[in-house]
Amino acid sequence: MANRQGVGTGRSATRLITWNVRGLNGPVKRSRVFSHLKGLKADVAMLQETHLRVADQVRLRRGWVGQVFHSGLDIKNRGVAILVGKRVSFVAAEVVADKEGRYVMVRGRLQGEK
Repeated sequence: MANRQGVGTGRSATRLITWNVRGLNGPVKRSRVFSHLKGLKADVAMLQETHLRVADQVRLRRGWVGQVFHSGLDIKNRGVAILVGKRVSFVAAEVVADKEGRYVMVRGRLQGEK
């Protein structure tokens, strides 16, 4: 197994990934995206252009995903999401989401750090 120690920190490095997915409504594409993220061992994935409606954000919950923060519309347009893996210790203190689906900001403690 690969060593994921941060340089000179003595802590495990957190793997952050950002990806413009250009839509996650299709089940095949959604499955491929999540499979790829799992293969990359993403701890936190920030997705743009999810094109998921607010009611469809439950589709972002997968086996390795512990927390989902999503901003979207009631139409299949725009949309962003932050997915936090189950093995990551994260406690959200504040979430700010744009009603237009353009951004979601989350402030909190990641691995015990502010």
